[in-house]
Amino acid sequence: MIKVSAPGKLFLSGEWAVLEVGNPGIVASVNKRVFVEIEEAERISVTIDDFGIRDLEGEFDGKELKWGRELSEKEREDTQFIKGAIETALKYLGEGAKNKFRIRSWGEESQIEVGGEVKKVGFGSSAASVVATVAGILALNGEDISRREVKDRIYKLSAIAHYFVQGKVGSAFDVAASTYGGVFVYKRFDPRWLMEKLEAGESLRDVVEQEWPAFGVEELEIPDGFQLSIGWTRESASTSAMVKQLNEWAKASPEDYKRLYDGIANLVRELIPAWKDKNKEKVLELLRKNEDFLRELGEKSGVNIETPELKSLSEIANRNGAAGKLSGAGGGDCGIAISFDSGIANKVKGEWKNSGLYIVDATIDYEGVKIEN
Repeated sequence: MIKVSAPGKLFLSGEWAVLEVGNPGIVASVNKRVFVEIEEAERISVTIDDFGIRDLEGEFDGKELKWGRELSEKEREDTQFIKGAIETALKYLGEGAKNKFRIRSWGEESQIEVGGEVKKVGFGSSAASVVATVAGILALNGEDISRREVKDRIYKLSAIAHYFVQGKVGSAFDVAASTYGGVFVYKRFDPRWLMEKLEAGESLRDVVEQEWPAFGVEELEIPDGFQLSIGWTRESASTSAMVKQLNEWAKASPEDYKRLYDGIANLVRELIPAWKDKNKEKVLELLRKNEDFLRELGEKSGVNIETPELKSLSEIANRNGAAGKLSGAGGGDCGIAISFDSGIANKVKGEWKNSGLYIVDATIDYEGVKIEN
């Protein structure tokens, strides 16, 4: 039995603009992990604790994982990411791979019950589950997933699986957070290049072994005294739906789109050296400015990026000496406050709690995907 886990994600700066190839974002991994256990078996059997799926059997025919029974619409939705991860990993490994196994996955506080309704917190549990599944299958087949070159392969395979399941949207920053760990500058791969390669019939192995244009991960040191506070709005958001809506606006308003995306990207380019120089005041100033850009992007596009709860979260953080902003696509999910003083962080969390926000007990996770046993 092999046990693998992958951390969740938070976006610190550069949301939305990172979708444009070449634009940087600053991403953090957080210690809310998705776990996968895998062992050889006579056929594929899938258990997903978070969705109540038990011992769902299937066969991989070299191209597709075919379930042994008809699934309900909810079951199809709940299994889509693990199915994509299994198919992608096994296609990459090819003939002779160990392709029959029992696999079980579960998340660490990826879902919380609010008023009798189960909601996702927004730590990228789908990406973490894909990364942990791909890594588990590679580990079962003798790969050492602690090596950087293997992590690069895990990222690429997981990015392909996640990208296609999501309907070819997203930057895959969450996949990178779950793979590499820590805080890092992220630049997305060129999706047009990837699609051309795959549509031209290149093998998955060949595509994964190549250097991906524009893709980059550069680790950042975390400044002394760094405090990350996380507040959840108690509302889940659909990133893929928001991306599609914003893309439509971008086509209709190219000038506003370019101005705002360039503004966010240039802000991140200014933030990276300030972060490296440990210029704490500059870091806070730029993070606050990042939220201003995101607010304007929402107002101009009509996409509900900064909800009233996220606006309140940000304002509480700012007036207490931290930098508050939404994290990720917005529309709900999590917001963050960054400060360099534990007293400030505690004050922010106290006011957040009083305003009805859910305080998430999580912090930076310095390790990416890893073997647990």
